[in-house]
This record gives sequence, structure tokens and C-alpha cells, in this order.
Amino acid sequence: MSNNPDWTTKLQRILDQHNHRHARLPKDVSYRTREARAESLRLSLNLLRYLGFEPDPNNLGGTHVENLIWYWTCDPRVAERCNTVGVPMRDEPVSPAYLQFLASTLRTFSIWIGKPGMVLPLNRYLPDPSRYQRSAIATQDKSWTAKGLDIPRLLELVYLQDIYVGTQLELIFALGLRRKEAIMLRPHLQVIPASLVPGYDLTADHYLMVVELRDGTKGGRLRFVPLDSDVRRLAIEHAQRLAPHTNDHMGRPGHTLKQSLRRFDYVMEKVGLTRAELDITAHGGRHQFANDMYIELTGVHSPVRGGVPSDLLLHYDACMKIVQQLGHGRLQIASAYLGPILNSLRHARPAPGNSEVQPATLAGDHE
Repeated sequence: MSNNPDWTTKLQRILDQHNHRHARLPKDVSYRTREARAESLRLSLNLLRYLGFEPDPNNLGGTHVENLIWYWTCDPRVAERCNTVGVPMRDEPVSPAYLQFLASTLRTFSIWIGKPGMVLPLNRYLPDPSRYQRSAIATQDKSWTAKGLDIPRLLELVYLQDIYVGTQLELIFALGLRRKEAIMLRPHLQVIPASLVPGYDLTADHYLMVVELRDGTKGGRLRFVPLDSDVRRLAIEHAQRLAPHTNDHMGRPGHTLKQSLRRFDYVMEKVGLTRAELDITAHGGRHQFANDMYIELTGVHSPVRGGVPSDLLLHYDACMKIVQQLGHGRLQIASAYLGPILNSLRHARPAPGNSEVQPATLAGDHE
């Protein structure tokens, strides 16, 4: 491995020049995206060296990409090379979601080095669609109650470990927030009268106050969550008591966002709220939120809980409201939380004001 010993320096120069930019849009990407890209590219180039290639980052080629994808998916076409250089094959292929991320990063990198089109669609490398296609349709209920968890007791355990993380988890459950949104929430500043939000029905008492969400949201997408239940109002009251000043957020004072995210994950591991321990995660709070909201809106359980919608327009409207309150821009994400919604929605018609959504085009998508 004597060729290109300074490949890491060359890669860093390329990252410094391009990594802050979105792959297609004229905007910058988050620091998390930059770190994930950089780590993925270092992993890929380092793996190529183990496989006997020693490419200059600027000269990455189609053969390199081909062998990376074969290795990641345990394709037998890379076995001879692995045997030759003494590198063991993987025990199992990477997940379709992770493979798509790795390929997407290489595709972006190919544009940076002036070789757009170098990374082909994954079906050009792999004959088995199951290796690269992921399904975002929930086949099992991932909400907390589906695992038999006592939600008040769960929240109490987390509160005892860390009152800040406990409050963050309560916000995830009550308002359907992502963990980053819960940590960055300013519970005084972001609770506003519904009269300031265009389009809200002010004839209903429970729409008097809403939570305005933008910080930490996916893509900076603005959304509003109404404080229309005692559970939601109580969660906000707890947050406001813990962060009493106007500009206070829900992260522990003195901690950076990164430290708060790490603390959150640590406490989840401490109480066993992980896939390894209970086969459930904090994200299950969003699944709980979505499925509980579905039954509130329709009167029946969601498809993933065994329910069968009888009123398709009501079903459609419920799915629309749920994905909007979860902070997604596409209706199809409902299937990741509620189960298979495509067959029923295919024949439904958009509710008034929602005509821009086309149910017949539903495809997989997940957060």
C-alpha cells in the first residue's frame, strides 16, 4: 500500500471545497450530514486499499465503485479478490438503507471530482432487488404500548435518571417530536396563539394555542402542533417549568446540542429503551403519537394495529394530518408509522385543500 500515501490529505481538500454544499440544491447541508459524508468516504477509500486498490481520490473509477458495492452486499463476484488479498468477506450484507446512503455519498463525490454518472443505479450492480430496496411500510406496531410498556412508568424512570431527558422524552411522546426537535424546543417562545397561524379553525377551543416548530426539524420545515389535549398541554407545562425563561431551550444549560444528543442516547441505554434491550427505541414515541392520533381521528385502529378503514376519505384526511404533525412533506411516510395505506388510499379522493397530493404515487420513504 505504498501508492498514494497522502490520499487522506487529498480527500480532505476535496471535502473542504465541496462537503458543505447540498448535492442538488443551492444550499448548505447540516454538520451532521457533512460528518456522515466524510466518514463514509474515508471508509470507502480505506476499504479499497484493503481490497488491493490504491486510488487517488480524484481518480476514483467505476471499477472501484463496483467492487465496493459487491463487497458491501457479499456478492460472490468479489470473493476471488478478497481471497487474493487476504480480506475476509462480510458475514452478512449491509442493510438496504445503509447501502443506499453509501451509494448516494459516492454519487455525490463523483460530481465533486468531475465524474457525474460514474455511480450507476444499484440495480445495475445487483441482480437481487432485496439487497438494495428498502420497504418503509410498517409490518409491526413500533409504538411503546405494542411492547407492553407502561408509558407513565417509563417516563418516571427516565425522569429519575435525568429530568431534562425525561422532559424531552415526554415531548416526543406527547407532541410527536424528533429527539433533536425536543432538545431544541424553546417552550415559551414557540408556544403561540393559533390566531397567528393561517388556516387554523379558531371555532374549536382546543386550537387556542399551538407549538411552532422549525429548529431541529427535517430540512428546516415549519410546522404547527396544536395543544389540543391534556397530555400535550401538560408536557408543555413541564417543559416551561424546567426552562423558565423566554429563550430557554430543553437542553441542559451549559451543554452543546451535540452533548445533549449524546446525553439523551446515554439515558435511553441506561433505562433499556433500546432495540437491543426492549426491541423499542425513543423513536417509538413518534409511532405511539401517530397511531394514537389515528384512532382519535378515525375511531378505528390503524392498519398496522389490525384496523380496517371503513371511511376512506376520513382515513385519507387522518393520514394527511398525521404526517403534517410529524413534520413530513409526503403522504407516503404515513405507511412507515401506520402500516400499509396504499391500497385503501389508491381509491380515495383528496380532501378539499389537499388536491396536490396524489395517493396513487405512494412509494417508500422513511425518516
